[in-house]
Amino acid sequence: MTLKASLLSLSLFFMLTVKAFAQQPTNISQLAQTEQWRALLHINTQKEGSDIQSYVDDASFFLATDGATNPESELLATIAALKKQDDTQCKFPARTLFLLENIKGLSKEVKPFYCQEYRDWRNKLSTTSVVLVFASAQLNSPSSMYGHTFFRFDPENVEQDSTYLSYALNFGATVPEGDAGFLYAAKGLTGGYPGNFAANPYFEKIKEYNRLENRDLWEYKLNLNQHEIDAMLAHIWELQGINFEYYFFDENCSFRLLELLDVARPGLYLANNFPVTAMPLDTVRVVQDADLIAETHYRASILTELKTQLAMLSENENALALALSKDIKVLTIPAFISLPLEQQQIIVDSAYRYLRYQNTFNGRPKDTTRRSFLLLRRLSENPTKLIIPIEEPLRPDLGHKTSMLGVSFGQNLEKSFVEMKYRGSYHDLLDPIAGYYQGMSLNMVNIMIRAYEGGDIKLEKAELLDIVSLSPRNSYFSPWSWKANISVEQQWTVDKEVLITQGSGGGGVSYQIQANSHFFAFATGRLEFNRKLDSFAAVAPGVQLGFLHYWSKSTLMIEAEHYQFLFDQTQRSRVSFKQSIQLGDNDSLRVSAEFHRIESKDHANSSFQEFKFEYRHYF
Repeated sequence: MTLKASLLSLSLFFMLTVKAFAQQPTNISQLAQTEQWRALLHINTQKEGSDIQSYVDDASFFLATDGATNPESELLATIAALKKQDDTQCKFPARTLFLLENIKGLSKEVKPFYCQEYRDWRNKLSTTSVVLVFASAQLNSPSSMYGHTFFRFDPENVEQDSTYLSYALNFGATVPEGDAGFLYAAKGLTGGYPGNFAANPYFEKIKEYNRLENRDLWEYKLNLNQHEIDAMLAHIWELQGINFEYYFFDENCSFRLLELLDVARPGLYLANNFPVTAMPLDTVRVVQDADLIAETHYRASILTELKTQLAMLSENENALALALSKDIKVLTIPAFISLPLEQQQIIVDSAYRYLRYQNTFNGRPKDTTRRSFLLLRRLSENPTKLIIPIEEPLRPDLGHKTSMLGVSFGQNLEKSFVEMKYRGSYHDLLDPIAGYYQGMSLNMVNIMIRAYEGGDIKLEKAELLDIVSLSPRNSYFSPWSWKANISVEQQWTVDKEVLITQGSGGGGVSYQIQANSHFFAFATGRLEFNRKLDSFAAVAPGVQLGFLHYWSKSTLMIEAEHYQFLFDQTQRSRVSFKQSIQLGDNDSLRVSAEFHRIESKDHANSSFQEFKFEYRHYF
């Protein structure tokens, strides 16, 4: 390409893309305060004066020494760099487009510069549409229970089955190898990890989320026009290798994507909706409320597909498929041969899919690989088109919202009370189930204040974390279920009620004894701290049994638990009955009855009951 043609190409590109930035201000000071410029610097538009601070935690992103706190200074430095250093246009194409559009006469002072690497990248993406992808929660992974969002960039005329050629843009924490458990949680909560944008082929994301982590994908195509897409991509180029601070609950994957949408379509102020926390599911709702979603597509995980297919088989056919996955000789036994050819193929296909699922997590053992090959050969010898009728669940963003306010009326120890409750997020076992997974509970910042008749007001509970994961076991799958809880709570200890700090948890099993019913059993442990107790620390092993049943608009849970404290030989037992009833998309009622008994060798035994009627509103 000749120099003249290159300059013409660049000029045409500028003309086609600068329209994404509206002409408003008449001077530099006004220009520096516009939402477009602040969005390009990742500055909260709600902050003013000394509170101004960019979310970007990387000096290389700024040209002025005080660019992170002074948008006007950064604007002037960018103008000066454009006039003196031609390659500034390549490092900051979005800023370049914005300034050329809004500063009269600047184009005469800035020599056009052809950015080969940037143009090659844009041509490689060839993006004509943008899709917001929500990877749904993974039941057995605490870090994935909130879900995850990222962007997909599609070329022209892409179909759902050919999106493997598209690219995905993800924002995530850069976690050193070896960081796990408490260290991972602590650093993630306190901004201990840098966050970066990374682009990868979409098929890699499908492999990561859809196959390896068994997470269903929800794809929301956005109604951005080409000018808005160009503005977004130009800014994404500016963020290559740039560090942000990463926090699990606010400045996370979803928050950063909202900032990109604010660049693409200035004036949305999407990121301003989350001053405290930014749950991925809530950010999808904000995008929906901004009327940005044109259409949706559901992509079931391989585990969802496999479970759907196994549910199509009878009990005898399931037994044959499981046996066939372990022994290829099942193909020759009378019980298999006597079946119609179509049913034989369904059983073979089910066994093959199950082996592929196992290979995903167990490597590729030689004997398993050989059985998979023989089953695949059998399928190819008698080709049958098998259609798996996967029922699309309710979109997760259409389920109840994640914050909650509640008010309860009840009686405890023959005293009536009123209880106010606030929950920061997200979902418990009795909340309306539509849009969520059965058997999953994840709650952060759960506060209950109780006022008793007579004027006594107490902090009933301040719960930092409560997680329950009920993963059903059956002949094919054998996951463990588990629970964890950290809180400050009122605890009745034979003759007095005291506020204690406790941590508890356990592991066990869950079985889906029939559709929508779960029976679970845990071996548990509890550690309590309080100076008012006879011993400052109390340790207790325990057991818990429970039954959970879901109807479309109601949920029932029955629990029984017992703790044996090691130091003072105290025993605590509790049986509870809870029923929730959904009133609307974001409203529910809950009734509960609890029966407690405390036994001690040093004090008289005691028991009490608590009854409660609760209204909940989700927002």
